[in-house]
Amino acid sequence: MLTIENITKLYKRDVGEWRIGKIETLSSTYLFHLYKFNRRIGIQINLERNPIGVQYELWRWNAYGNQSPHPNSVPMRRMLDRSKLLTPDSLVNEIKELMYR
Repeated sequence: MLTIENITKLYKRDVGEWRIGKIETLSSTYLFHLYKFNRRIGIQINLERNPIGVQYELWRWNAYGNQSPHPNSVPMRRMLDRSKLLTPDSLVNEIKELMYR
């Protein structure tokens, strides 16, 4: 199981035009809530804590319309090895790659 020490260091970090506004630690997932600056528009990024083989899944819904997840939404995924999760900067970079691909 993945444990990120000092996960709160990611709070209020900028990810492009988004900012990490809330972080939740669940038993099997880390949830990162990102918001646009000065707006209530938000998106959730999920980091699975249980590996698939030796990699961890970072994912979000690619939402359509005003509903998330919309019935036509598809998940956008990145598989990461532990080396991509060693520093807050490397994790923020991976979140940014997921957001802007």
